[in-house]
Amino acid sequence: MTFVRFTGILLFTLVLAGCRNDIEQVRAITDKNTHPTQTSHNAVYTFSEKGKKQTRLEATLLEQFDLEGEEDYLLASNGFNMTFYDSFAEEEARITARNGKYEEKKKLLTAWDTVILTNKAGEKLETEELIYMQDSARIVTDKQVTITLSGGTILRGRGLESNDSFTQYRIIQPTGDIMVEENQDTTYGKNQ
Repeated sequence: MTFVRFTGILLFTLVLAGCRNDIEQVRAITDKNTHPTQTSHNAVYTFSEKGKKQTRLEATLLEQFDLEGEEDYLLASNGFNMTFYDSFAEEEARITARNGKYEEKKKLLTAWDTVILTNKAGEKLETEELIYMQDSARIVTDKQVTITLSGGTILRGRGLESNDSFTQYRIIQPTGDIMVEENQDTTYGKNQ
């Protein structure tokens, strides 16, 4: 075989190999579901019901996905804040996180990656994932939680259920030590 003929066959083989497309790459380019229909940078949206402000969303990057035959959603990336207001338009609570997804039909916000929930009493919840159910005005997680009370007391556990203002909550599986003053009566749940 001559050098020219060998080089030609090698070049032809390389060209054919270079023309192969990974099916996942082709789908990512042609599938319209992978691309947002709207993108907003440094977005600020206020949501109200019957003329009363309920929530305010601030997001570094907000993308809207309208999927045919599937659930439409908003995706917040690179940090966001969701502020909850009471009936007097005063701030009740605030969720901050690196990422979040709001499913419009389900009225469900899932926040993940460095999630912090604070309330007007100065209490702070830290976790890795939090779900806000707008219809029932509830916030839940099944992840590890750390709550810092306004006086500095720290509560830990796994899982949490709360109202949307983070004023009534319970840790599902509390963990850690509880400090009790020595002179304090430690009898609970008994009639004296």
